[in-house]
Amino acid sequence: MRFIFVASVAFAFPAFGAAAMECPDFTLPATSELSYSEDDLWSERTHGVAAGGALDLWNCSLFDGAGHVSLRPDFNVQLTRNIKDRMIRFMITGDDDCDTVLLINTPDGSWLFNDDYDGVDPAVHVHSAPPGRYDVWAGTFGPDLCIGTLHIEAFP
Repeated sequence: MRFIFVASVAFAFPAFGAAAMECPDFTLPATSELSYSEDDLWSERTHGVAAGGALDLWNCSLFDGAGHVSLRPDFNVQLTRNIKDRMIRFMITGDDDCDTVLLINTPDGSWLFNDDYDGVDPAVHVHSAPPGRYDVWAGTFGPDLCIGTLHIEAFP
């Protein structure tokens, strides 16, 4: 009898399963793995990326944000230490006609999103950034892909 009830609920509310399937998945390996300490990031580090993807963030209930990203992170950024308690800035810039968005899953599992910090380029500032893995998605506001750059830098 329990099976029939569960099956009935699944058919009555199919959107629950669909919403989870349309969210970015931080458990998947990223396209690129990076590792830095706060001292490494005292000089800005840049990495090219194809920004955008097939997932429409409007269809994901985990956070509030609009844009298109890939299922897997573009980058896993391992912050190995931050003894000096610095703020770490993540920023995505796109080519001339690109409106980018930035999505990050932090070491504690929080989601951070930004769109249009500097014109159409997003940035996220993590104050007193804890060491750990930051999963980073470089997205686009519209459905088209574009050439972008991830900028990571530490500030006092």
